[in-house]
Formats: sequence, structure tokens, C-alpha cells
Amino acid sequence: MSAVMSAASPAISRASLADAAYDVLQSAILRGELAPGSELSAVALAERYQVSRTPITEALQRLTHDGLVLQEPHRQPRVVRLGREDVVEIYEMRTQLEAAAAERAATRMTPDVCEKLRSKLARLSGKRRPSNWAALAIEFDLEFHDAVAEAAGNRRLRDDIARYRRLVRCFCKLTGNDANLAAAIAEHRAILAAIEARRPAGARKAMVDHITKRQAAVLAELYPEPAEKRR
Repeated sequence: MSAVMSAASPAISRASLADAAYDVLQSAILRGELAPGSELSAVALAERYQVSRTPITEALQRLTHDGLVLQEPHRQPRVVRLGREDVVEIYEMRTQLEAAAAERAATRMTPDVCEKLRSKLARLSGKRRPSNWAALAIEFDLEFHDAVAEAAGNRRLRDDIARYRRLVRCFCKLTGNDANLAAAIAEHRAILAAIEARRPAGARKAMVDHITKRQAAVLAELYPEPAEKRR
């Protein structure tokens, strides 16, 4: 039995099978369930996740575009070898791109967008949390960063940010415990405060602080230090 088929896996049941397949395969790659260098058979993956080959094939194409799957001529797709340094480099790129976007957004984001983000932050920060609070917090994280990128007013910058945001989508889920999400919300609030105050340097710094802390959380999840090193 191939490595892809070695473990039991949940069936994909979401309405959009291609999106669902993408999410599941991305998570499996980042968690190491699909080992670096292993071949990805669309037939085997379709059987594993109980879907047709079409959404699996589409998901593999998207993952190839994102840089998580390597597709060479006349060969099966393979999982890239994404190491700790790769994750660091991804977050370094996010820091450079999104800090610039936050700085630009501080003089460009409209009051109505600021108000919408502030209102959602207030609801997420309330003492009474809905049962789906974690999902709402992750959804807001995506919305917040998209809004900042859009407000920067530079299409190429926005598109590059979107590319790296796709690479870190699953990291949000991997580190999506209540403590990390609450910390991220507080960091978003600091970024938004600087943007609303029209302080470009403050918005840049707040974004850098935010991404640096989220990088640390991801590295702790994916590459935890052995217990003896923490003593």
C-alpha cells in the first residue's frame, strides 16, 4: 500500500469539492501526513478521500501553483520538501509585503472599511463567544489582511500578498486555538488603530509585530523543540 493510502482519512463532504480537496491536501502536506518527496496519485487520493478524481486533480494544480507540490514532465506530482527555513522565508516575505501594505493603507483605507473591521473586531472581542467563535476569528483574519492589501492601492502588491496568504491559510488552522486567535485579534486591533490614526510608521510596526508573533506560533506547532532543549 502506498504512503498516500497508509492511514484512514475522513471523507470530504463540503459543497465545493475542489476547495475541500485543496484544504485537506494542504493540511496533510503541512502536517507531514503526506511526506515530503512522496508521490501524489490522483487515483489513490480520490479513493482515500472518497471523491472523484476531478477535484483532486484541480487541488493538485492549485497546490503546484502555491509551491507545495512539484509537477515535473512525465512524472507523478510530488510533495515538496518544505522545511523550517522555508516557513521562515514565507513569513519573511509576508513581513516585507504586508508591512508595506499596512503603511500605505494608513493613508488610503476608507472610513467605512475601518468601521466595518472595527465592528467585527468588537464582536469577536466580546465576553460571550458563539460556538463557532474560532471559525469566525479565522475568517476575520483572512478578511482583515485582504482589506489591508486592497486598501494599499497597488495591484501587484495585493496579488503578491495573496500568493503568500494562500501558502499560510492552513497555518491559521494549525494554530487556531483560542489563545492564539485571541492574541491575533489584539494584534489586528493595534494595526487598525494605527491605520485609523493615519500613522503609516505605526501601522507598519504593528503589522511586523503581528506577523512575527504568528510566525513564532507556527514554528512552535510544526517544529517543536525537544523537551531537553527547553530546559
